[in-house]
Amino acid sequence: MAESVVSFVLGKLGDAFVKEVLHLYGVSGQVEKVSRELIRMQAFLKDADTERIVDERQKQWVKEVRDLAYWIEDAIDTFLLTVPEKKPGKREAIKRLFFKTKKLPAVHMLGEEINKIEARIKELEESRVRYGINNLGEGVDGESGQPVKRIVLPDVDEEGIVGFKTDRDKILSLLLDEKNKRRSVISIVGQGGLGKTTLARKVYNSGAVKQKFPIRLWIVISQKFNSIDILGKIADEFKIEPPRDFNDYDRLTKLRRSLQETKYLIILDDIWGEEFWKQIEEVIPDEKNGSRILITTRFEKVALAADPMSVPYKLPVLNKESSLKLFFKKALPNSNTNERYSDDLYDIGKKIAKECGGLPLALKVLGGLLSTKPAASWRAEMEKMDWGNDGEECSAIIGTSYDNLPFALKSCFMYFAAFPEDYEIDARSLLWMWVAEGFIPQRENRTLEDTAEMFLEDLAQRSMIQVSKRDYYGGFIKRCRIHDLLHDLAIRKAREENFLVVFPKTDGVRRLAIHDKEPSGELMASVVSNLRALWCRERLPNVSLFTHLKVLSGTTDLYEPDKFGKLSLLRYVKVRLAVYSKDKDYFGKFIGGMRFLQTLDLRGSYICELPDFVWNLKTLRHVLLPGDSLGPPPSIDLTNLQTLTGVRARESWVAQGSPKLPNVKYLEICVPKAQGGVQWDAIVTLLNTMKDLVVLYLWGPDIPLKIIDMRHFPFRCHLTNLTIFDTSRGDEDEEQRALPDYPQPPNQIVLDVGKLPKYLIKLELTNIKFREDPFAVVEMLENLRYLHLQRSKLLLRLCCSATGFGKLEELELLSLTGLEEWEIEEGAMPMLKNLDVDSCPGLRVPLGLQYLTVLQCLNWTNNGTSETEKNEIRSICKHVPHLKFWKT
Repeated sequence: MAESVVSFVLGKLGDAFVKEVLHLYGVSGQVEKVSRELIRMQAFLKDADTERIVDERQKQWVKEVRDLAYWIEDAIDTFLLTVPEKKPGKREAIKRLFFKTKKLPAVHMLGEEINKIEARIKELEESRVRYGINNLGEGVDGESGQPVKRIVLPDVDEEGIVGFKTDRDKILSLLLDEKNKRRSVISIVGQGGLGKTTLARKVYNSGAVKQKFPIRLWIVISQKFNSIDILGKIADEFKIEPPRDFNDYDRLTKLRRSLQETKYLIILDDIWGEEFWKQIEEVIPDEKNGSRILITTRFEKVALAADPMSVPYKLPVLNKESSLKLFFKKALPNSNTNERYSDDLYDIGKKIAKECGGLPLALKVLGGLLSTKPAASWRAEMEKMDWGNDGEECSAIIGTSYDNLPFALKSCFMYFAAFPEDYEIDARSLLWMWVAEGFIPQRENRTLEDTAEMFLEDLAQRSMIQVSKRDYYGGFIKRCRIHDLLHDLAIRKAREENFLVVFPKTDGVRRLAIHDKEPSGELMASVVSNLRALWCRERLPNVSLFTHLKVLSGTTDLYEPDKFGKLSLLRYVKVRLAVYSKDKDYFGKFIGGMRFLQTLDLRGSYICELPDFVWNLKTLRHVLLPGDSLGPPPSIDLTNLQTLTGVRARESWVAQGSPKLPNVKYLEICVPKAQGGVQWDAIVTLLNTMKDLVVLYLWGPDIPLKIIDMRHFPFRCHLTNLTIFDTSRGDEDEEQRALPDYPQPPNQIVLDVGKLPKYLIKLELTNIKFREDPFAVVEMLENLRYLHLQRSKLLLRLCCSATGFGKLEELELLSLTGLEEWEIEEGAMPMLKNLDVDSCPGLRVPLGLQYLTVLQCLNWTNNGTSETEKNEIRSICKHVPHLKFWKT
């Protein structure tokens, strides 16, 4: 509601940088006065929202306060656009200029706007009394803007969700039925929030399905679909050119033939219209080989239209026992599943589960909401809830969960409206956009990104979003999505608040998402200059009109950087520059006056380096370049920088000193030339300035032991992800390297566990010349979950001891051309789920594979693997659900 907008604007006015600029130009007193009035109004807004006002005059007052908050934001942003840029060391000079000229034009304009705003505040105060909006004395809770503390890691793949076992087994029996050779369409039918997609995912990821179908495709359809785009996604799986339209017979024929040659399972998730199947049916052949289509839909008529010979599977609601179990699982996540609850708590749980009507989404969302409340208050919370009617329980419950979000989280939740339905969202980019927008308050001893991460975890705990992947290093959310019912809620709330709209709607827009086609220039010119964020999946329009833009995210190539004009308020920029240039004027047109820039994401661009003036932006927090781009200039101090990827070391670092990056957590850097080891000395100096480094990727020739020996680096107790890639010539040159006059590489090493960071979770070593078996050391890393070893001719034997690799989940052995023997003792790698062995032609089949009892997936890709060896592996690994011998 409107109080989230007011909260956001107040947070912005409290931003340290904004306060500094306002103070610098002598206008902070006027703005603080307006802020105090806005805080008073926020208290009334909270009470109005609590009372669920229905009076139209009161609703109008709430809308006018929201518009007032936007007005204040616009006035401040316009002021920041027009005042001179503060240069380092020029503060006193600007003060002298101010007192000399008495009033700068920008200061005068802001003063006039504030006078108008104050007059408007007086009008709103008078109308509030007339409309009967009274402060009930609750005011604004001091913690109202605070998310709850994360309680437990939510299930990523939803394997822990109760129910669906019987349903899954029934669907599997239909998919795996050997008697049914025709390409049948199996349908899961049910209302929104019932768990159709969750059930389909369980089936899709089952070991039996992975073994049965060499080709598995998951395609989201949703309400807005394009049949040609769907066929294009299928074509991508076969690495063939996608059809342009239904008259593109050559490509459609090629796609059909590719499907004819294999046995496939295609999941079509969330189909709404009967006409969809008619448009693609002829391209998807029936070779009578047991191929299957599995669709999820809310409508039985859609299922029957796709395959009248198959009876739709109508997914039932959860029974009372499963409903109660799921509710308590979400509401009390730290309790034992077999724990007996008090009679009172159990009785409340039964009533709540009954009101949810057996709908898993409603149970999860409501359980997530109550997990943030003391159990003693559940009965009171239950009495306040709107339970809906006529089958609308789920919508009413998720609406209640939104209303109960802290103010700051409401803006974060509405941001999900910017993404297409069922879209998998990169969490890191999302958090950076939140920071750029000013949604995230500064907390003591926390970075803004840390707080944003906590906000995202809070939404996950409340089941307002779904976690689709967590990273290896720390378990934090890497990718997420949002259920379509919650996505609809986000769109509706964002539209009500004039917060964000999806094209083609543009009226009164402050944030605009364009998912499908490029809008006309005339239409974009009609969008007001107050646009704050723009997401565009097609060609970017002329954005120079949007002077207040702070977030810009495009996924297509940008050929005309001058379109950016002078967008000095931009904080987050993600684009692909399609011009290969290091010309300063080119980047001058692109970067322009972006003096507040925080995130610059140019991955996929055709550039080789940024000019030094970009690195002088002290506001930079995250810089992601396309690879081998020149790194920061020597000795520069980038205190706020936290992410730096795709760069190479400068030769000038050797003589002039490496840059100071004290707060970088994620570093990806390469060294083009060793220069006798001197440049590696510069890298060592650089690493010695980093106390908080969590992820480190290093590329370069002849990486010395002083890099791999990390005992003395200040980040040793923080690093969780380490990748070292030696780019010197491979093992095929070992004989030449043995010659007396050939310079010997310093990296033929013996690993010592004391030299490696002890909290490593992910380790990748490529082209490292080990003198001895590295497993003897690496298996002692107690937290290691992912290990990648690649390219070595020297390794002849590996051994996993009975007590080694206690937490390892994934292991990749690639191009170990000298490897002949691998011993796996019973008890080793007790948690290993995925194993890849690729291009290890001399390796004999290890009998110890039988001890890897939880192994789910084994990919064995060795040149010359005979049928005898394949049968041996099949015999040893009967317990492995997914076993594949890839062709090379």
